[in-house]
Amino acid sequence: MEEKKFIKLPESELEVMQGIWALTAEGEKDVSAGLVMKRFPNLSRLKLTTVLTLVTRLQFKGFISSEKHGRANCYTPLVDEAEYKRFIAEDFVERAFSGNRVRLISMIMDREEFTKEELTSLRELMNKAEK
Repeated sequence: MEEKKFIKLPESELEVMQGIWALTAEGEKDVSAGLVMKRFPNLSRLKLTTVLTLVTRLQFKGFISSEKHGRANCYTPLVDEAEYKRFIAEDFVERAFSGNRVRLISMIMDREEFTKEELTSLRELMNKAEK
């Protein structure tokens, strides 16, 4: 399987992209910049023109496609959310922990208090990884 090459998105572009992914996952057919702003209040701090600029950048970078529906441009993700998150996580582990996943998990385990359910889920994941 060919590994896709991604670029790391700036925080503001990622916020908009996450909105597009979420709306698409909910089955929304016509995902416009206005709808993203309306459904994700954290983006209301931005002006519509700013969100439109961010959407244009996402389109230029190959993350979304655009199609005219009536008077609005509607956007469709071209990049799978899970693949991008995997890329970002691997990039973080490589940069912050020199690729050592155990150091990352150890640091989290030292700092976090886990619920019984979370620990059970982690054990299940480790058992699955061993198989």
